[in-house]
Amino acid sequence: MPRICLLALIGLPGAGKTRLSNWLLEQPTSLTGWNVMHLCYDDHFNIGPKDHTDYKTQRKLIHKLLTQLIAELQAGATELPAMVRGGTTTTTAIGNDNYLIVCDDNHYYRSMRNKLYQLCRSQNCLYAQLHVASSLDACLQGNVARGAAGVPPAVIRQMQTRLEPPSATANGWERLSLTLTSTDYAAAAHIINGFIRSLLESQLVGTSLVSVKQPQVQSLVHQLDLLLRARIQICMDAIEEHQQKRIGGHALNGQRKQILAKFRLDMRNRQTDFSNLNLEYYVNLLS
Repeated sequence: MPRICLLALIGLPGAGKTRLSNWLLEQPTSLTGWNVMHLCYDDHFNIGPKDHTDYKTQRKLIHKLLTQLIAELQAGATELPAMVRGGTTTTTAIGNDNYLIVCDDNHYYRSMRNKLYQLCRSQNCLYAQLHVASSLDACLQGNVARGAAGVPPAVIRQMQTRLEPPSATANGWERLSLTLTSTDYAAAAHIINGFIRSLLESQLVGTSLVSVKQPQVQSLVHQLDLLLRARIQICMDAIEEHQQKRIGGHALNGQRKQILAKFRLDMRNRQTDFSNLNLEYYVNLLS
């Protein structure tokens, strides 16, 4: 199956995201290992003077376009869809089975990026991020250079106070992130291309990374509790003296509660591999 990665660009208007997209499109496939494609959200927002579709609905349409693009690539498309631009090696035809779709938007809220991650999760794709962390002054200057396509400076200042940078420590799904503090992309080529190439070896977002739904969590906790109680019963049967049995039962039940609490915490912190879960490990913690 083709390897597809959605690369979310993060940054204020005027930060240099589209310039980065153009730079990525110019990189040869032999250097990056990917067929680079560019989906500029601005090309699909407010299409036509009479289009008054609200912003959230427009973003849903973008996600629908991405879903369509992924489906076409997974079906073995050999021509680029009209919705995206390709690089120098993918202008009219596709070279290999690795597709990097650059999602060119501000993505300043983490929730915006998480929607892309969820899309990748449902389509068994890879998700990554590039944060163009230009200063506010640089963004305001870059916005002026955009002319009529620019946005009001007040909007940029407001977005700057609300922008949520990537944080792999707080959100494991943001682990594949690179932050650029300079827009001299040629000077940082070895860093950028190194990051892009590393994505070829990264794990796809599939069921192994899916967070367990609450009903399933409760079911697992219940199963573990039953196993622990069965182990406690075996231990108690081996104790003959009544007083020792009472003390031992109290201690073992205290351990059972601690083990269940640890299990819940491990699930919350994603320290447990749910695709190959072994409850016996937790049962053996009982001693």
